[in-house]
Amino acid sequence: MDRREINEKYAEIGADLIKTEDALVNIANSQATIIYLSSEHKKNSSGKVVHAECEKVSEKYKWGIPCDFTITVFEPNVEGMTDEQLRILIFHELLHVGITFNSDGTESYFIVPHDLEDFKLIVDRYGTDWSKHGLED
Repeated sequence: MDRREINEKYAEIGADLIKTEDALVNIANSQATIIYLSSEHKKNSSGKVVHAECEKVSEKYKWGIPCDFTITVFEPNVEGMTDEQLRILIFHELLHVGITFNSDGTESYFIVPHDLEDFKLIVDRYGTDWSKHGLED
């Protein structure tokens, strides 16, 4: 069973990124709520390690998960990462938060799929090996 717990450290990183990163202005200007979680579960997908994931909370589960998005960090898969690497990881996941501002003043939420622009932003800033364990700050 994949038990997830709220993680205040990741919430602080996320809040700081939302305040300081121009690429996240859509989140800063919205009413979207995000809960940051940690999991002791190892996750892989298509043979690759999944460090973290961003998920939109469906209306069906909002009664028990009072937010619009969750970002889960899979702790066994980030062992040995520096604080800076964790910051980059959270930044990457926040880039998946999609918000549409509707003409009637409401907001619609969705997950932004991986795209070339997301990867380009991360690679241009941090290089291709940003997530390798043991890299120094």
